[in-house]
Amino acid sequence: MSIEQLQETLRAHAAAIEDDTVRGRGPAVRRRAATIRLRRALVVAAVAVIVVPVAVMASLGANPFDRTAPVVRPVPSNGPFVGTYAGRTLIDSEIAAGRSELSFTAEASRNTEWRAVCRGVGSGYTLHLSLDDGEPGQLPCDVALLSGRWISFQLGPEYPQEGTHTLRLWLTSTSGREKAPPAEGQIGAAVYRLPEPAATVAGHQVQALEMDGGSEFRLVQRGESMPGSRVLSSTYSSKALPVEVDWFTSGSGSQEVQVYVDGRPETGLILGDGGPGLVLTPGEAHTVSLRIVGDVPSDALLGLVWREEVRR
Repeated sequence: MSIEQLQETLRAHAAAIEDDTVRGRGPAVRRRAATIRLRRALVVAAVAVIVVPVAVMASLGANPFDRTAPVVRPVPSNGPFVGTYAGRTLIDSEIAAGRSELSFTAEASRNTEWRAVCRGVGSGYTLHLSLDDGEPGQLPCDVALLSGRWISFQLGPEYPQEGTHTLRLWLTSTSGREKAPPAEGQIGAAVYRLPEPAATVAGHQVQALEMDGGSEFRLVQRGESMPGSRVLSSTYSSKALPVEVDWFTSGSGSQEVQVYVDGRPETGLILGDGGPGLVLTPGEAHTVSLRIVGDVPSDALLGLVWREEVRR
């Protein structure tokens, strides 16, 4: 599935979502300590916060911004799970064939990342996943582990060293909500051990390495605004290598934060959200700006992280 097709699918999902109580659930949601990271769906959630991914996707449908940046398209990976990647180490995994549901339980807690895959099913199905019965995320199938579009849940250093958690997966037909077991295909879940964070940016824990489209990207530059700032801009030139930019925000409000890439509007997110953004083309300098719309809370922070592809 191309990036454009993925966008259309996400917008179609968003159009069918009605959730008028998301803002009111904010304080309760913030008491849940898992992170949802949603890559390639334009916006992601904050560290130490569970937000509602379907509501995030709904905001995309109303967002007037179009993707204009020169994005590097991901290359799907082969195989469901790998033993190590980007500093992560596989703890446990499970694969189910010909089924529409899977509950994966593992004794793993602090500094873990919970991931899912969906193979051989196609975009006629949607993959849903929820950690410990929290708010679910969703993506179209097929979803490869390192394809550049995925949802994961992260449990940070604030968690107990030991603990048991359950990642639940289920498939529905993309055209409806009924559960529909595929005639063929696989769904799978895995938990990985995360290394210690390399930095904290705008209240979010940042890893030294991330994976996108089968390639590793290493942290090379980061910046953070002063508290209460409305705007943060950062420029980076990757020369011969693709560059990944991630954006992060935090603060006590729920204002919209607009994202601009090379002067053009790219997307928007809610203050407090953040995570993987885009992989941009090499050979030129790129400038990314974050701008808070409306009143700026005194504790608002904006952050940008740049990564370069690691050549092997």
